[in-house]
Amino acid sequence: MSTFATFALAGVGNIGTFIANEFLARKAAGQINRVVILTRSSTDDEKNKEFKRKGAEVITIDYSSKASLISALAGVAVVISTINLGALDSQFSLIDAAKEAGAKLFVPSEFGTPTDDIMNGPASPKRKALEKLKKLDLPYALVYNGAFSDTIFSAKLGLDPVGGEVTVGGDGSAPVSFTSRLDIARYVAYVLTEISTKKLEWRKFQIEGDRTSFNEVYEQYSAKTGNKIDVSYHSIAELEETVKKNPGDVKSRLLLIFAHGDGVAGKKEDVTNGEYPGWHPKTVLDILAP
Repeated sequence: MSTFATFALAGVGNIGTFIANEFLARKAAGQINRVVILTRSSTDDEKNKEFKRKGAEVITIDYSSKASLISALAGVAVVISTINLGALDSQFSLIDAAKEAGAKLFVPSEFGTPTDDIMNGPASPKRKALEKLKKLDLPYALVYNGAFSDTIFSAKLGLDPVGGEVTVGGDGSAPVSFTSRLDIARYVAYVLTEISTKKLEWRKFQIEGDRTSFNEVYEQYSAKTGNKIDVSYHSIAELEETVKKNPGDVKSRLLLIFAHGDGVAGKKEDVTNGEYPGWHPKTVLDILAP
């Protein structure tokens, strides 16, 4: 069992809210001692009030103030960052403060596909964060889970089987890892509190609720529901040209990642689902057609 009993979470928004609630449930059960929520907003907004009702210490911080961050992290063993893509630069300040405050483990904002070889683009600060942690000798634990199965299928991204229209990059046969945010949160809370400290340091956790292709997802969905889906295919060359002209085209960039086969949490043999024996994550079909 891990000796960690004090945790701080920063950037508690999308996946972070789910993770915070899992740790707060463990605190309520007497399994851990402290859960600190770092926020830029008022501690009195409704979301933070709810965290406080569940037992969290909610602290308003200023990422430009090193003293503010160090003070907020005093006595915290594990810092978990779920800072979003648009604010990743603030994670560097958090890492520095965590080191100075005496944290023993840092979980950086990954929660997608491996980024340690990304040299440019909006996700490149993730690779730089890993380099910084190594330089400071502050052990990390990385969580890779592929796409969020409970949010990725949306009309905004052109992935809307429920609405009957989807866009596919390439030929749609590349495997993709899918995991729901709740299942990710359950896994993270378990490994950080149940696995021995030494097995957490400098570790990659590569998890997935499902490994399947978009073609298979849409075929299975249609077979189960009887609903017809109109599928529009875009070649890799077409997507590359679109991204070249408009690097900010999130939809095309995402489809290109999937088309290249880069949407998996890792190689099949490297998947670490088994570290949590009681973990039974939902499949894509469980999410789309419960």
